[in-house]
Amino acid sequence: MKTRLLPLFAFVLLSSGLRAEGEAYRTWTDTQGRKLEATFRGIENGQVFLQVRNGYVYRLPIDKLSPADQQAAKTLKPEGLGIPADPNLAQAAARIDMLVDGGLSKAGQKPNPLASDEQFVRRVYLDIAGRIPTREEALEFINDTSVSKRAKVIDKLLNSEGYRSHLFNYLADMLRVADVAQKARFYTYQDWLKSQVADNTPWDKMVFTMMTADGKLLDNGATGYLLRDAGMRLDNLSLTLSTFLGANVSCAQCHDHPFADWTQRQFYEMAAFFGATETFGTRGSKGYGMQEMRRALASLDDRRLQQQAKNILRVNAMAVDDGTENDLKLPHDYKYSDGKPGDPVKPKLVTWADDKSKKAYQNVQTKNEEDLRTQFAKWMTSPDNPRFAMTIANRMWKRIFGVGIKEPVTDLDDPEASVNPALLHHLAAEMVRLKFDLKQFTRLLCNTQAYQREATSHEMAEGGPYLFPGPVLRRMSAEQAWDSCATLVVGADVDKFHAHRGAKYAEVMKINVGEGMTPESLKADIEKAAQGMRQYGAAKANPKKAKKRQMAAMASEDDDSVEIAPPVRNGLVLARASELPQPEKDQHFLRMFGQSDRQIADSSSDEGSIPQVLMLMNGEAQKVIGQDDSLAIQTATGQKAPEQQVESLYLSFFSRKPKPEELADAVAALGNGLTLRDLSWVLFNTREFVFVE
Repeated sequence: MKTRLLPLFAFVLLSSGLRAEGEAYRTWTDTQGRKLEATFRGIENGQVFLQVRNGYVYRLPIDKLSPADQQAAKTLKPEGLGIPADPNLAQAAARIDMLVDGGLSKAGQKPNPLASDEQFVRRVYLDIAGRIPTREEALEFINDTSVSKRAKVIDKLLNSEGYRSHLFNYLADMLRVADVAQKARFYTYQDWLKSQVADNTPWDKMVFTMMTADGKLLDNGATGYLLRDAGMRLDNLSLTLSTFLGANVSCAQCHDHPFADWTQRQFYEMAAFFGATETFGTRGSKGYGMQEMRRALASLDDRRLQQQAKNILRVNAMAVDDGTENDLKLPHDYKYSDGKPGDPVKPKLVTWADDKSKKAYQNVQTKNEEDLRTQFAKWMTSPDNPRFAMTIANRMWKRIFGVGIKEPVTDLDDPEASVNPALLHHLAAEMVRLKFDLKQFTRLLCNTQAYQREATSHEMAEGGPYLFPGPVLRRMSAEQAWDSCATLVVGADVDKFHAHRGAKYAEVMKINVGEGMTPESLKADIEKAAQGMRQYGAAKANPKKAKKRQMAAMASEDDDSVEIAPPVRNGLVLARASELPQPEKDQHFLRMFGQSDRQIADSSSDEGSIPQVLMLMNGEAQKVIGQDDSLAIQTATGQKAPEQQVESLYLSFFSRKPKPEELADAVAALGNGLTLRDLSWVLFNTREFVFVE
């Protein structure tokens, strides 16, 4: 970071039109008499950090300031968030804050105060890493006296295994990533998505790859997106438009949309871009050796092998390919005057407002039918397609703040109807500027004052549009709650356990079907695949038994698809939710707490229920947390005085020390026979534990 100090005349240009709510600006003078109006962000290692009104942060040696300002820098309390990671980031974050504060001011509202360090560290761990911090992690942050500690912990978490796990959970809910779909196991799809997150693949490239992937599922996990809806071309398009473009047009599959400008014909014209795409693995499929497979299956004289072969052959047939003919036609019940039932449909892009003039719509070729899917993907993911950037920006904002600028996030037909249109458009532009880097976009949002303010309760937000005086107080997601439980038991080691099943599964399931195949060789291949498949359970097998076998294998050192076997306590595999079955069984903590069943996109729930309460009070997770070998209990037990033991548990569960009255009550209870396990039960069942403040 270069040292920069602007002369007075330059400052006048930079400061116009932007002002952070509540920040104190003063005139600073250097040893040469040059002046700068800025707010004091802090002093660190002999460097003073000053932020001008456009949000940019300048750094200069303290001895370059006038004697009076040197003294001021040593005595003033830093304004706002302290020292940022870099000046460009500070400027970008400040611009967002200006737009948020502008919306608040227009509505006669004020922003919430900045969150305390205790509130912030717990929130940022949950929002970025998907779990609460350990006692040691919380203390490390709270006791850190550096002015740049908030920016540092954000960067630390963005580079952590927890970030990758948490983002995978979010995307898996959005994309309906499941162990089993279409009667086949989609482990290669899961592993592909995890690799994309680990590599920080930009969102536009990730989506483009999913939309254009071809080949077998066992060879190319990215095909999983289209194969998830194999044989359901129209349903997949509807999901694609709502997920990636915020166009909720499912009604247009059957008739003109009653509340939007979409017509049924427009929907079919968009679907025509997939008119030459075939997803195999469904009944009647002819590609990728299906006919050979059926003949081979009929040649087997062993009934047991025939049954096993059905699932094995099906997995080998799951594939995506593009033909040379667009076969999409208007439906048999089409009733509008612009076409007749059965008419061929040519591909045509839909436009919003004046978007047709944008580059995204130019050079889209529809003559080569084998290339239609690629043309659609280029248009959809183009940085010049404003809906694509706006949709993911709105989604990421909701992920961090608890509510979208435009709700629901699947409906952006009218961006101007959002609570802050200027902010929404700006975030879309920022997403493009950052080249769809979700990690950097998250970094930007978390470095805003808006994010680092105290949370607002739902009750306070009722009665009008929410304008983001701070994040919304919200309940943990199922994955955040489960991963936090595991953290209480095994600590930060919970991030060490990873499962990569795709490569191993593909290895055992692949069989040779084609020229040179004999009934004997086929029989040998199927027997080998069937043996390997027992580890995972057949797609049609009893789900509970299959998952039990799978988890037993995961907890074993013999499973080479797991890097390090996670611990098992009371039958619970204490790995991150991202490494467990997708989704978990119905009675597991995750599902009872609202984990999506992965049948519908974005279908996780944060609604409370009586079974959830009973589970928190008497479930296996609660029991495991209170055991003697739980890290939270072990750490508290290791403290000498009852006051220290209570403090240890509060830090483990809430990332804060107990208030004087809480400490007094807890110590008194311990003196009257309450155990540390009892106290952990009490803390676990509080509202504070399950909410993100």
